[in-house]
Amino acid sequence: MIEVAVDATGKYLIDGKPLADGSVSAISAALQAAAKAGNEEPTIVINADANATHQSVVNVMEASRVAGYTRITFATQVQSGS
Repeated sequence: MIEVAVDATGKYLIDGKPLADGSVSAISAALQAAAKAGNEEPTIVINADANATHQSVVNVMEASRVAGYTRITFATQVQSGS
């Protein structure tokens, strides 16, 4: 499992490590580097801030496709007091 966090400003963290370049190719390369040896098909978990842009999330999905990863899911959080 590889966690990709997207903050409200469009910055990315891959397994907790900041990514300087937010391009699709850089995200794809970071996903491939984060994949554990022997895990040819990791699950990509996207954890996006509620104020992150739609495009920043789409970039992660496209980068996953470019890297050859098709298992993508989203982390969800229930708002307290609702």
